[in-house]
Amino acid sequence: MTFAANLIRLLILAVLLSFLPAGVSQAAQKAVAPSAASVADIKVSFKLDSRLTQGMYMGERWVSPPTYTGVREGKEITVDAKAEGLDAWGKPTGRALKWIPADPDMVTVTPGQGNEVKITVRRDGQSSLKIAAAGFSRELLIMATYQGNAIQVNISLKK
Repeated sequence: MTFAANLIRLLILAVLLSFLPAGVSQAAQKAVAPSAASVADIKVSFKLDSRLTQGMYMGERWVSPPTYTGVREGKEITVDAKAEGLDAWGKPTGRALKWIPADPDMVTVTPGQGNEVKITVRRDGQSSLKIAAAGFSRELLIMATYQGNAIQVNISLKK
């Protein structure tokens, strides 16, 4: 069921509950409301390379494209990322997330500050990275290729 359909159902329920006596309404709302801590979605963002916005006084810029692409000289690349668990209404849950690489020899994840991590891709190839919290997970597809003396990585949400 889509988010919009769930939202419409909750609105209809709220209207119907408003006709009940106060004590019954509060008990019914507690019984049907999803847990505030339950995770319904995970939003993943990537930090833009500061060289892209240098001199523009923009500060750190985080983006959430369908596919994030990064290129660095050398044999490995490190990407700054963050993820946030969202409830059914799209609000942050504050739940801790677990980052689980399918191939730890290719991809490693180093915890950072808060919900930020550093994803290091150590070689070319393809792997996945699972982000999980409270019974919900998202999987990132990581594809890396060498381009001369540089490595290019594409990170996208696996569907």
